[in-house]
Amino acid sequence: MTGLAAASLAVSIAVAGAGVPAQAAETRRAPATATAQVFAVDWVSLGIAVAGYLFSGGGGGGGLQAAIAEIKAAIEQSKTEIIAQIDAIAAAEVEACLEAHTIEFLNIDFMDEYTLRAWAQNATSCATQASAFAGAVQSPQAVDKIGFVIGPIFAIVLAARAQAGFINGTDLVLQSQIRAYEAVVTKLTPTDCQLIVTSEGSAFYEKWWRCTAYNGDVGRSSPCFGRNCLPNRAMAETQATLNTSRPVANGALPRLRAALP
Repeated sequence: MTGLAAASLAVSIAVAGAGVPAQAAETRRAPATATAQVFAVDWVSLGIAVAGYLFSGGGGGGGLQAAIAEIKAAIEQSKTEIIAQIDAIAAAEVEACLEAHTIEFLNIDFMDEYTLRAWAQNATSCATQASAFAGAVQSPQAVDKIGFVIGPIFAIVLAARAQAGFINGTDLVLQSQIRAYEAVVTKLTPTDCQLIVTSEGSAFYEKWWRCTAYNGDVGRSSPCFGRNCLPNRAMAETQATLNTSRPVANGALPRLRAALP
């Protein structure tokens, strides 16, 4: 795990253009300037790097502090854009705690031990509250907004807990993040999908899926040919949701699951 942590310390700054697979979620083209900066950082890898040190018993010394410093630098670089995303969340209590902890994280070096531990616990509660919100809310717009900030807030929580010396419960933090991303994937999967079939006579068939995401974006699968062929619906779903937080969640989930002990 230490090797994984060390390999994950670098912040991915490039923002890719169109056509990048959904799995490269943090480096794809974002739908707006505010989300572009948030997606420019690989929050999941940064959080997993810190979690690796915690799973190993909190050791790591300078390596752990370097990992925390990477997260602080990323938050400093992106805080305005993160807060812009948080401000769009239509749940006042969740919005307030997420914004407060994003701001206060930059001051953890100035907190005394008691304040730091209390704040780390409060930040953990806020993140799990955000995860529960993603699971409970039905509006895809609301789910999408919370999906944009799951990565930063859980990276903050893991760094805060590491700084406070909280080793136990790291697996539960990651599991909460996993549940949040699972909700994002499920609730942003398009339900408005049509199987398009064209034929010429009885010998030629062309089929493809056409899906429309909640925001009106349309995705289309590659066509297949033949009476019994099966086009790939997931491809149309993925293309339709490229400008949502669903690709980020899809890319994060396998890495988070693999990071659990």
